[in-house]
Order: sequence, then structure tokens, then C-alpha cells
Amino acid sequence: MLMSKKDSDIPWVEKYRPKSIRDMALPTARLGRQRIKLDEELTSFLNEFFEERKHINRKNQQIREFNRTAIEKDQKEEVRIPPDKAAVLLEGPPGIGKTSIVFALANDFNMEVIETNASDTRTRNALESKLKETTKSRGIMDFITKSKEKLIFIDEIDGIYGVQDRGAIPTVLDLIDNTQFPIIMCSNEYKTNLQPLYNKIKRYEVHPLPKKEVVKIAKSILDEENITTLKSEDLELIIDKNNGDLRGVINDIQGIGQGKLEGDVRELILSLRRDSLEEIFTLIRDLFKVSSLREARNLTDKSDVDYNFLYKWINENLITFIKSNRELNNAFENLSLADEIFGRIRTTQYWGLLPYFFDLFTGGVALSRKETPISKGFQRVVFPRYSSGSYFSLTNVERDFIEKINRKYKISQIDFIQDFLPFLKVLCGASRKQLKNVSDWLELDAKEKRLLKYKSL
Repeated sequence: MLMSKKDSDIPWVEKYRPKSIRDMALPTARLGRQRIKLDEELTSFLNEFFEERKHINRKNQQIREFNRTAIEKDQKEEVRIPPDKAAVLLEGPPGIGKTSIVFALANDFNMEVIETNASDTRTRNALESKLKETTKSRGIMDFITKSKEKLIFIDEIDGIYGVQDRGAIPTVLDLIDNTQFPIIMCSNEYKTNLQPLYNKIKRYEVHPLPKKEVVKIAKSILDEENITTLKSEDLELIIDKNNGDLRGVINDIQGIGQGKLEGDVRELILSLRRDSLEEIFTLIRDLFKVSSLREARNLTDKSDVDYNFLYKWINENLITFIKSNRELNNAFENLSLADEIFGRIRTTQYWGLLPYFFDLFTGGVALSRKETPISKGFQRVVFPRYSSGSYFSLTNVERDFIEKINRKYKISQIDFIQDFLPFLKVLCGASRKQLKNVSDWLELDAKEKRLLKYKSL
């Protein structure tokens, strides 16, 4: 299957998300103690919902016609779709394919997915404003344009908890009672506060895919991407480390497979926690869109990414998001100051300076972008160039460059990548005279001189 350039610029979890439930390696699932085929159950759920809706709406039409002529005490109440036919819940660990199942199923039925995350809309008012009008009725324009049916998808329903969420579960139950569209909910685990929901609808326990299926999918993606540098034992470690989380496996092999890694990557694989790559990809892109230091602080405060790890990612990726020489000069200056402050912290153990370190290498770098426009398209985030410990990967040109520097004085690969090369780029980007002086001093060839040039706006 050939991929367009546009396809190559999207996260692999989206690029390789199955379009049909028939294309999926489906996880095993249980309803109570009975093992079931999830594709058959969910397909039957949607078919039965639409049949039930047709029957209920026809009956309610007759009730409304009767009520128009009947006296008040004789009027009848309209009937509703039973909750167990209106909604279902998929429960299982994150990353095992629950969301992919929902979207593949919707695609098979040519349905539009209306999605919300219960962890983000945890109050009654938020849920009502997000979904209530959608679930209650089809608008007149739906009939005129014959638009797609809707599938209501509420993710992380187990994220509803605490004082601020009082009224949220009754709101969900009310939505189920009044919906005109099927509802599928997902949760990561069993929660006692969801018992009123469990009593009303079917709860399918979804299990992780067998390891052999995860291996098959991962190898298929690596073959499709023509990535041959990831060793079999490293792939095994990635799969074992993610413990059934297919999304985590795909994120890890994308980050590691697309990076410039060489040698043993075992320590790096083990250091990556669940969803860390997915989080860091999003964090880096969002960070270079901020317009204030407060926004940058809010982003990093919400993140669990290790600060030293984040520093490396920003250092590696800032030239993707910042293009002009003047802005790059400011960005690298802030990175340099941040590094100096962290050096003082390590020497003096005065951790009160840590907020200044954060502000400089996150907000200070991101806010250096003043002229470079924010890209509206997808921007690829590059994995930092190290495998484990203190080892950095280098291109042949960079290796030759280091050899020439070492003729003047000794410098490590780490210092070259992190400090020396960025500094020389800024220095030589300031003027052609500086570039000539440096290249003459180090006796650089054309390829090595090209390393010192930034493309300016």
C-alpha cells in the first residue's frame, strides 16, 4: 500500500488506524462470564438500535396523535428506547483498540462520530451542552440533506469522579433515556461510582490483544515504513514494556524508528513510560504555539515528562519551528542560559533556581518565535539523537567535523551536539565573514560548512 506525502506526515496511530472492523485484529471480550465476539455484538447492537428506534418513533407518533384529541387524564406517556438497547460500555486497559473499534464500526455503517471525553467534560452542564441536543433529535436539515447517522462516543467515562462531577452520571443516564442515536462509552477500569450505569446497560470487558497479534501488527507497520534498523529483540522489549498497549507500541516504534538512533537502545526503551512519546509529540508542537510565558508554564506544569528529557527534545526540534536567524539566536541564547542555570543547580544543589531553568528552555525558547508564522499543517517532531546513557549518533559529516575540532582541542560527542555545533551555527549565521573565519580555522569542506548554515526567512 503506497502512502502519499500527506500520509507520511501524520502520527502512525492515526495513519494505521483500521478503516473497517473487518480489517482489525479484534481483542477478546466478555459479557459477564460469557466470552463473545465483539464485532458481532456491536454490529447487532447498532442494527437493533435502529430497528428499535423506528418502532418507538412510530409508536410515539401514534401516542402524540391520540393525545391531541384526548382529555388530560386519558393522555398517554411517550415510550423510550430501553437503555440496554440505546448504549453499551467497552471496558479495558488504555491502548488496546477500543477507540479504533468505535471508529471502524462507524465507518462500516457510514456514520458520523460525535465524540467527547468524560474526563474533560465532567460536570452536568458541560455534558449537557456538549451532547444533549445531539442525542435528542435530528434537525430538519438532517432530513433535507440526508446526512449521515450519528454515533455518540463518550470516552473515559471512568474519569468522572469527585465533588465537581456530582450530577454527571445522572446526566449520562438521562442522555441514554432520551437519545435518538446509539451511544458507545469506553472506560479503562471498573469504578464503583459507575454502578448506576452498569445496572442499565451492557458492559463488555475487553482484553489486550495476544502478543503474537501485536508483533504481527508492529512488523507490518515497520515493513510499510521500510524501517530495518530496529532489532527484533528491541521490538520484543517495546511490546513487553507496553504490556498489551498497542497504541503505546506504535508510538514507541514511530519515535524510535524515525529517529537517528544507533547501537543499543535498550535503556531508552525502558525509560519510556506509557504514552510518553504521544505526550511529548503533542507537547512540543503545542509549546511552539504559545503566546505568553504563562501558557508555556501551564503546558509544562500539566506534563509528566522529565525536564532533562524535555530539554533534549526542544534542543533537537526548535529549528523545525523557528526559522529566522535572529529568532534562532535568541532561542539558543535562552537554551544556553538555561543550561548554565542547571549547571549551578547541580553544583550548589540549590533547586530554587529550577523554575528559571524551566522558563528559559520552554517559554524563553518558544517565545523567541516572533517572525516565523505558526504552521497550519502537521509538523514532524524529531526524536533526540541519543540511544542510551551518553551516546549520541552522528552523521559521517559530523564525525569528520568532530575530528577537525579535536585537532585544535578535545571535545566530546555530547558537547559537540548539545553545545558546540548550535553555538557555531548561531555565530556563523550572523555573517559570512564569521563563517569564513571559522571554516578557514577548522579547514572545513563544503559539506561541513553547510552544517553551519541556517535557512533564514
